[in-house]
Amino acid sequence: MNTSRVRFPLGLLIAMAVLLVTLAAACGQTEPTPTPTQVQVAPTATATLTPATPTPTTVSPRATATATTTPATPTPTPALFPFTMIDSNGREITFDAPPERIIPYDGAAVEILFAMGEGHRVVGTHSFVSYPPEADAIPRIGSAFAINLEETVALEPDLVYLFFDRFLADLEEVGVKVLYTQSLSNTVDDVLEHFRLWGRLTGNVQAAEREAALFQARLDILKDKLKDVERGPRVYNHTFGFWTPGPDTLTGNIFTLLKAEMVTEDISGYAQISPEEVLVRVPEVIITSADAVSEISDDPALQSVTAVKNGRVLVPERAPLFIAGPRLMDVIEEIAEFLYPELFQ
Repeated sequence: MNTSRVRFPLGLLIAMAVLLVTLAAACGQTEPTPTPTQVQVAPTATATLTPATPTPTTVSPRATATATTTPATPTPTPALFPFTMIDSNGREITFDAPPERIIPYDGAAVEILFAMGEGHRVVGTHSFVSYPPEADAIPRIGSAFAINLEETVALEPDLVYLFFDRFLADLEEVGVKVLYTQSLSNTVDDVLEHFRLWGRLTGNVQAAEREAALFQARLDILKDKLKDVERGPRVYNHTFGFWTPGPDTLTGNIFTLLKAEMVTEDISGYAQISPEEVLVRVPEVIITSADAVSEISDDPALQSVTAVKNGRVLVPERAPLFIAGPRLMDVIEEIAEFLYPELFQ
């Protein structure tokens, strides 16, 4: 392609340059570059900014100064602290700042805090915590059913979290701040609120919402896969010593979500039944744990149970069914795949 270049006479270029210099002098000083306004935002809160309405500026006909406008004022972000919540006994618990030294007597709370990046706050926990691996270095000072008060006080916690209130009065008597939220009768939706609770307590709302969103997304996918299931198999959930949950527990809610029929529909909370009762209830599937499966496999009477005869006994490997933390979706998905293998091919 041919290109042509326009040439201007040298005299014309000089004249144009003189004209530009003259115009610049007539206009006075150039407009200064505005300095940006810094807005401080709470670390985990989302700031909502209201667009500024330009301030009218009246300029005298002879004025040469540059007009200025009033900077925009952001809408204040509500402070995260202090805040007050109601515990499971109906009492008000106020937090003036995020607790820095937490002792959660609850494996789910430990897993949630570490998933949020707040595991550094955990200074002690109960003896059954086995996840995440980083928690191995945390002192074990009993369980929700056998708390060591002396060691608890020695760790100087500014919050002890309980899901069972047996030692609530003892802890408060020695001057420890306690938050008690009963969780045995929770639903899967309550698990999401448990994430949000710890986000609120630590001031890390953003991380808690991230974990809740991931959990909810997987839950929605699973529900969609099961949408055409009308009736699932009859399931017995076996825990150590033949203790088993009823439908008004978190485990019961999970089986309802999976459209499985619990053979213990008549039980409220947790109850202990006999091997003979398991046989009479005719479960098609048994869900149990590694430390309790031998009670099924070693009992001669249970070898005639439909679930055992058909090899339909599941010991979940991805996560425990009873820990309502981020890994709960792992075990829910594992059970779903076991109940409905044809949907997950």
